[in-house]
Amino acid sequence: MSVAVFSDKFSGTLTAKEALGIIKDVFQASSINAEFFSVTDGGENSSKIFKEYGFKQYQAFRSYNCDGTEVEVESLNINGLKYFETAQLIGINSIKDTLEINSASLCEVLQKVNILGTGGSKTVDFGVGLLSKLGIDFLSNGEKINNPTPKDFPLINSVKTKEFDPDINLKVLTDTTIPLLGQNSAYDIFGPQKGLSSEFIEQHKNETERLIGLLAKELSLELNPYEQLTGAAGGLSFCLHQILGCEIDSGSKYFMETTNLTEKIKEYEIGVFCEGKFDESSFEGKIIGELLKNFNGNSYFLGGQYKAESKKLFTNIFECGEAGLSDPKGTLKIATNNLIKELT
Repeated sequence: MSVAVFSDKFSGTLTAKEALGIIKDVFQASSINAEFFSVTDGGENSSKIFKEYGFKQYQAFRSYNCDGTEVEVESLNINGLKYFETAQLIGINSIKDTLEINSASLCEVLQKVNILGTGGSKTVDFGVGLLSKLGIDFLSNGEKINNPTPKDFPLINSVKTKEFDPDINLKVLTDTTIPLLGQNSAYDIFGPQKGLSSEFIEQHKNETERLIGLLAKELSLELNPYEQLTGAAGGLSFCLHQILGCEIDSGSKYFMETTNLTEKIKEYEIGVFCEGKFDESSFEGKIIGELLKNFNGNSYFLGGQYKAESKKLFTNIFECGEAGLSDPKGTLKIATNNLIKELT
């Protein structure tokens, strides 16, 4: 019986490595052999996970994050290209309110790297902060708003370009295929995780659409925030691809191909797939969903909460449940022991 355990992070409670450590201890105590893989789609902690597969640091440097705090970040050497995880600067652990932060802190980094992993962000500014650093002025009744954030969106009634001629050549990896706007937009799906109310989300979607119209007119571009792959990192992927002209690709597929998991996953009879919450969005470009699509054996969900409508996506499901939020280690150990009983 060949078994593989794949784990993404349990957002807000456990890293992928921590989750695998707990699961591995239970497996070893039960004398079940398995191989263990941390996995990522380019979001939070993706740099650490890539290093587990042998990729080395390219450069460590000091930069300012979206809170205005100077931090040390790193880029990696992935097959000769420089990779950077945007969550290092605009991550979900920002101490400021979502409406008071933006993507401006990424401006200098874009000149240092070749590949940008997006996801795990707290921003919802669809790149407005970054654009303001690159030469687009966002105006309120003719007055420039310095460093605009989402709280300023209702005030912006015009945009002007003065020295906007960015020379950015990046591959952008998205952690979701969900579009920026639409009925099930990135704001609808991920906004509550960032502390946004349903009432504000509707208002913010309208403001975002209005500002995109202003940008499209000023830049003479056809912009479509309803396309897939535009909703990653609060819409940053939309800005980087449709406004700045960067190449865009799936972070999950890139990770699987780069680490050879696309082929290796076919070797196992049993697959255990772990993350904090599995729901419909897990099949919208997220790493666990992509792995599951490529797996042919018996599959088990082991994680925080299972919220997908269908219960037939896995051979069986083992959850920590809501108690996992307060006691992630203890409940994951219990859930793993329940899985072991089925496997033996």
